[in-house]
Amino acid sequence: MINITKQIIRGILLIFCLCVFGAGALILEYILWPSVRLFSKSDRDKKFTYSKILQGSWIFFIGLMKFLRLIRIDSQDIEKLKSIKNSIIVCTHPSYIDILILISIIPQTTCFVAERLKNNIFFKNILKSLFIVEGQPVEQWTSEAADILNDGFNLVVFPMGIRHRKNEFPKIRRGTALLAQKTHNDIAVVNMETNYDFMQIHQPVYDVGSETVVYSIKYRGIINVKEFLDRYPDDVTFKTELSKYIAKTLYHDKKE
Repeated sequence: MINITKQIIRGILLIFCLCVFGAGALILEYILWPSVRLFSKSDRDKKFTYSKILQGSWIFFIGLMKFLRLIRIDSQDIEKLKSIKNSIIVCTHPSYIDILILISIIPQTTCFVAERLKNNIFFKNILKSLFIVEGQPVEQWTSEAADILNDGFNLVVFPMGIRHRKNEFPKIRRGTALLAQKTHNDIAVVNMETNYDFMQIHQPVYDVGSETVVYSIKYRGIINVKEFLDRYPDDVTFKTELSKYIAKTLYHDKKE
């Protein structure tokens, strides 16, 4: 009975947090974003201002979830994560809020977003100004990714393409290797796990368990893309070998 009561309370608290998130998104979308467009001198200045505002907003949101003991972040690598610059970041994908956690920690960071969100009333201007929408032709999304990286941002990629549990090891898609091949940016590898399922695929939003969800985050280091390009000049071999190495580093030899 005690655990059931805890689960109900935690479910209510999570729904409250999501309402705060939605209200914050509306403020960003219809008040702060238009203000930035009005006063910024260049597109690059706009992007950096958008990024700072978004990071501050998500620091607040993740801080609220931690304050309410919905989640806890366990990592000895926070300073290393904060120091990642101008890189493609690959990360495991255990829950719906992974990108919020990463952007709250790592400055000047953006990611790919689902095509279905591009006309969402909460996010459409936010997404158009700072994120890369999935579902575009290869030439277009690689060009946009190169532009954002050239501006000095980090770009988060979940290379398996789906949320997954810590004992699941989905195949790494070759899109990340293609991106690295086009941009020549190094790849920073981050492993993120939760101690139990939280905001997983097909999991009801109120199903949050009775105990604090612990996010364990480990920085696995940098993959030097130029070394791979020199070692594997053939396009197909490069993408195959780099994808294998990403999997090995990302899963840290956990896969049997």
